[in-house]
Amino acid sequence: MGQVRRRPLVAFLSAEAASLAGNKMTMLALPWLVLTTTGSPTKVGLVAFAQTGCYVLVKIAGAPWIDRLGRRRCAVGGGIASAAVLVAAPVLSHSAGLPFAALLAIVGALGAVQSLTDAAKRLMVPDLVDASGAPLERVTSLHAAVERLSFLLGTPAAGLLIAAFGAVDVLLLDAAAALFAALLIWLGVPAGARPADSGHGYLESLRVGLRYVRTDRLLLAISALLLFTNLIDQATMAVYVPTWIKQVVGDPRVLGTIAGAYGLGAVGGSALFAWLGPRLPRHRTFAVCLLLAGSPLLFGLALTTSLPIVLGICVWVGAMSASINPIITSALFERVPADLQARVFGFTGSLAWAGIPLGGLLGGLAVDTLGRTPGLVLSASIYLVVTLSPLLFRRTWRGLDRPSPVPVAVT
Repeated sequence: MGQVRRRPLVAFLSAEAASLAGNKMTMLALPWLVLTTTGSPTKVGLVAFAQTGCYVLVKIAGAPWIDRLGRRRCAVGGGIASAAVLVAAPVLSHSAGLPFAALLAIVGALGAVQSLTDAAKRLMVPDLVDASGAPLERVTSLHAAVERLSFLLGTPAAGLLIAAFGAVDVLLLDAAAALFAALLIWLGVPAGARPADSGHGYLESLRVGLRYVRTDRLLLAISALLLFTNLIDQATMAVYVPTWIKQVVGDPRVLGTIAGAYGLGAVGGSALFAWLGPRLPRHRTFAVCLLLAGSPLLFGLALTTSLPIVLGICVWVGAMSASINPIITSALFERVPADLQARVFGFTGSLAWAGIPLGGLLGGLAVDTLGRTPGLVLSASIYLVVTLSPLLFRRTWRGLDRPSPVPVAVT
């Protein structure tokens, strides 16, 4: 791969590294801010509900606009808007004060603009594959590795920064990262060709995407699976882990340590999958790794108060989860026509994310009503059952495998 062909991919991955590291800081700062100011796990869940609820709504409503405005324009504009929203929280906190209702409004707006930005950047992947000449699975694995690396670097830094400066001021760093990422994409990533105009109106464009999703069993199965796993993952990161740390350890720096351990395993797993992924059977790899990555952390948090054991589980879970998103992403780009990807991915993404707004809320209620350990055991058991589905329903999930090559007729 020559240097000129690498440049857009390097710029894009660097932008994602900055943006995702900032996002991970905010992911840890927001629940700690709410816990320290209100002491309520339920209010932590409400903040997560506001942010992710708006994220899901815009995933559906924003898809046709990405096609009309262009992917790069949405990615750059969304990054600038995210920075502006993030700055609002510390400005209010240090001037007139930051009421809980104002915090809910800020995180809701943040979820909305981040949804449009994330969707636009994801749709740039096929253009980067064409520009780099690398296999699709390698590009998606590198993208996943950057996401995992953001856990490894961003979250330990966030834990230290929260302890040193306070949770609300950490949001300023996320704002700076969002602006830097927008600048890198604007300067270093060429604008890809827009899909041909279908001539459909806004609502008809949405209906076309929905009809395509309804006729594809694999897309529906992926969406349903991710709905449940994302719900429980959100409860874990927004409520279970911060609550376990506050009740067992009492040190916010451990927030970054736990997330960093997960990131360490995930970076190693992503690097290994980037090398081996194009040669591995997708369905079997996905099914085994999903099962081994799903419930162990929740069972560990429920059954032990040992930080070293929890950190070891986080490394294992991170490594096992590294192949999951690249396999799903590769299969979706292969199955869905380019002119429908924004709308189809908008619907499948919104279905997959539909459980996330409820995840933090239900996780907070579970801790408040059942207690930490019973709530964790219940969530872990549900997670275990859900992650068995790709092994039990093989006919549908074998659609993850690569398409068979079309035979060439010999004359």
